[in-house]
Amino acid sequence: MAKGKLAMWINNNLVLLVCVPLIVGVHYGWSKLQEVPYLVDQSQRNKEMPIIAAFKSFTNKLRESNKPIPQEPQEK
Repeated sequence: MAKGKLAMWINNNLVLLVCVPLIVGVHYGWSKLQEVPYLVDQSQRNKEMPIIAAFKSFTNKLRESNKPIPQEPQEK
């Protein structure tokens, strides 16, 4: 019976079981390629992982959109 439950769980979560390790592996590989001097020049190296850079960009855009719009003074 346990075999059936495990097989059903794997079947239901197959996308998760494939995509999460794939995303982690791609990010790890990208960071290792950044360290190879003949592939990426020192001046072009990006020490920030793409997912972190995207998250920072997203949060900065959210902060900018939440800033209040300055009101012009009303004439009396």
